[in-house]
Amino acid sequence: MTDTSLRQTTPIIGARMRELRKARGLTLKQLAGETGLSVGYLSQLERQDADPSIRALNVIGKALGVGINWFFPDPATEEDPEADLIVRADRRRALRFSSGLKDELLSPSLSGQLELVLTTFEPGASSGEELFSHKGEEAGYVAEGQLEVTVDDQVYLLGPGDTIQFASTRPHRYHNPGPDKTVLVWAVTPPHY
Repeated sequence: MTDTSLRQTTPIIGARMRELRKARGLTLKQLAGETGLSVGYLSQLERQDADPSIRALNVIGKALGVGINWFFPDPATEEDPEADLIVRADRRRALRFSSGLKDELLSPSLSGQLELVLTTFEPGASSGEELFSHKGEEAGYVAEGQLEVTVDDQVYLLGPGDTIQFASTRPHRYHNPGPDKTVLVWAVTPPHY
């Protein structure tokens, strides 16, 4: 009889790794180049044919822009049938950025065609000085504060209750110009986290 206790989290890790890699638009070869891990090993992890090491999860998480906790289920929801449909407010997966942004995933997974994200910008926080683009489309609703959005060479100032929608292939950036935090709800398709 084999001890399967070590492999209990592997399906979660493999599935989350694959969905995040695909959402980021990376191939296994590209991820291998960024992590120094072999394509074969990464493929085994995604297929649940190998147990990951802590070091491997750390370098994979770093390459994908998440902490190691991203790959692990919340023990309270692991066996919960609603976990595929509902994200409870106290169980959101979150990413914090040094620029003063915090993204909380409102979608239960990244395997669908739509991603919902709650973003909080501290005063002065931005997505960076450079405009960026990616495939897809996004729409945002300002729930609190104000947001300066640059799309192409146009700058727009949004306040509470305002929304914006555009093709993500258009160069864009975000900035909170106000003295208070800004809170937004984003819908992004396809998922890019």
